[in-house]
Amino acid sequence: MGEEPFEPAEEPGEEDADEELPRALDREERESVEADLEDLEAIRVVFETQGAKGVVIACTECGSNHFYGWELLKESLEHMLKTGEPRMHEPAYQPREDDYVVWDYGKGYVDALADTGLDGGAPVTLTQCPWCEADVKPHFAFCPSCGRPLAVARLYQELIDRGTEDLDVRSLLVRAGFEAFG
Repeated sequence: MGEEPFEPAEEPGEEDADEELPRALDREERESVEADLEDLEAIRVVFETQGAKGVVIACTECGSNHFYGWELLKESLEHMLKTGEPRMHEPAYQPREDDYVVWDYGKGYVDALADTGLDGGAPVTLTQCPWCEADVKPHFAFCPSCGRPLAVARLYQELIDRGTEDLDVRSLLVRAGFEAFG
């Protein structure tokens, strides 16, 4: 009666280690992910200032909508570039669909802006309300302290950055019906 030779069991974690090795993306996959990163940034520039929290993507595999915050999707795409695999994430808890931009809509919107020459670069960023000097986040549409719309301050800054004189900009904004600010 022959005994079977003793074979040591695999070390714990050996199988897991093989699964975690990065998989190189082929050229087309890499270019696609890099394009998605560029598209994400363009969509974010346009829609975050309007209060959007991220994007919603219709999943072709499961048929459900997946909600991604701006940073979560950016990190997931960057992770895919490094490892070749998408990062798992927890689904948003009872997301408000109105807080998210549908990816295809956002992509089409920024493409249309680019086609018409209206994709003029980085958004005007405010850190303080020009009326009450309360701190504001770049995506705020209204001051959380005094409630005034911040779009007029962004418009003011954009016109100044384009070389229009301060007095001319202020005069134009007041004539257009906006409240003067400091």
